[in-house]
Amino acid sequence: MFPLNMVLLPGETKTLHIYEERYKQLVADCIANAAHFGIPFVYQKSVGKYGIEVKINHVIKTYDNGELDILIEGVKVFRMVEFSSVLSPKLYGAGIISQEQEINSQASVSLQDLTRDYLWLAQRSTVDEDAFDHANVYSIARLLDFSSPEKYELIKAPTPLEKENLVKSKLRLFMHLIKTEQELQTKFILN
Repeated sequence: MFPLNMVLLPGETKTLHIYEERYKQLVADCIANAAHFGIPFVYQKSVGKYGIEVKINHVIKTYDNGELDILIEGVKVFRMVEFSSVLSPKLYGAGIISQEQEINSQASVSLQDLTRDYLWLAQRSTVDEDAFDHANVYSIARLLDFSSPEKYELIKAPTPLEKENLVKSKLRLFMHLIKTEQELQTKFILN
């Protein structure tokens, strides 16, 4: 386990700079064993009950002092059953997890339509009718600028419907903000 104050969604990628000895050891073990590791979300100095299993896609750079830059990708959501900050004799922590139900099913038609409407409003360009045919709730959420606490709320939502409703709520908020900004621009004329 590599607790961080960030949340990745399944399919999302991120570059990490690895400099602590315990995490250098974790990354080396994962590479040697073609294994994944978990990133439980740390919020206000406590390890949350949910996190994301990630895989190492690529070692971008290895430094002379052993530090690394790696590209990771979110794979699956997990719920933490038990966490230990050190897995002796290793330096890094470990946990017992329960895999959460995968959200591989296609996003609902209403979520796909709302996403198209949002993209039209935000980009003023048409989106192919079939652009979201294979999208799920996480792939649509990756289009939006969710904060880590918002991503955490999304991954811990207990049902696919509740996850979709969180994404729809964010889409509606963004659409409202864009419309309000456009209205303000038409009301104010610069001298």
